[in-house]
Amino acid sequence: MKAYLFKSPGGVNKLQLADVPKPDIAPDEVLIKAKAIGINYAEVLSRKGQYSWAPPRPYVPGMEAAGEVVEVGSDVSNIQKGDRVIMGAQYGAYAEYMKSKQHLVYPIPKGWSWQEAAAFLVNFITAWVALFKLGRLQAGEKVLIQAAAGGVGTAAVQLASKAGAKVAGTASKPDKLDLIKKLGADLAINYSTTDFEQELRMQWGGVDVCLEVVGGEVFRKSKDLLVPFGRMVVAGYASIPLKKWKPWTWWPAWRDAPKVGVMDMAKGSFGIAATHIGYLTEKPEIAQSVYKELVSFVHTHGIKPVIGKEFAFNELPQAHAFMESRKSVGKIVVMLPELNT
Repeated sequence: MKAYLFKSPGGVNKLQLADVPKPDIAPDEVLIKAKAIGINYAEVLSRKGQYSWAPPRPYVPGMEAAGEVVEVGSDVSNIQKGDRVIMGAQYGAYAEYMKSKQHLVYPIPKGWSWQEAAAFLVNFITAWVALFKLGRLQAGEKVLIQAAAGGVGTAAVQLASKAGAKVAGTASKPDKLDLIKKLGADLAINYSTTDFEQELRMQWGGVDVCLEVVGGEVFRKSKDLLVPFGRMVVAGYASIPLKKWKPWTWWPAWRDAPKVGVMDMAKGSFGIAATHIGYLTEKPEIAQSVYKELVSFVHTHGIKPVIGKEFAFNELPQAHAFMESRKSVGKIVVMLPELNT
């Protein structure tokens, strides 16, 4: 089969199509023929050698795809050949065929396209876990969502607004700000022209919950906006400058990494939590229950992923470059060849 076999860190030129064997599955695994692949910023960091959850090289990158089940292991129940599913895994999605454990294979919501299905899993579960499992967001509370026009951000804005929260989102361009407002945000703040901390102090006084994915000064200002009993959930560090082979980047990476002292939290009576949903995939009951909660909410409120741009399978390196350009909104999706004919 064709796949992007990743051998060494670097630029988008490191993503090269290769012929690799189709995966063999274990008794508790499922194999799909991929129709669409969701691209995540974590995979960009992984390509650069900056992602701690990446497996040893060489490997096929990619954490989510939507496709049709073509093979099921002998221990698999409730999944059959021909089922339309969403699949998550640590790696393996940048390929014509992908496999994963059965507890990370989920039915596609009724009426969704392959593109919508591929755009759903990682971003929406990250947002759901951050806002509701850790952030304990309640109706009427004020929530700040950083990088609100991205994949996780557009998911979080929709989820939070439909839950009855007052939502503020940050972005850097007028079209992104318009999108945030369209998705339900009460405030859309241009962080490139406005100090979001000052703006929110003037408008709201502070926030009850913050979903933070940037790090550095954005993290510090967001933390300072938390009111007593406020909660911040860190779900990423997009501004990380680390390059493992360049020692002069180690200090800035450590300095700007999200961190806070216990005494700071005690004085302000606020809490800081963090999530990386990859590690939750090792817990089948949690992975399944979170998905069911999320899909129930999404179905009730008519929410769908925002797809910003589609690329063909042979254009996957360009998809990475587009994500790094910061021009993208919502989710970038890569379509497999038969859907582009």
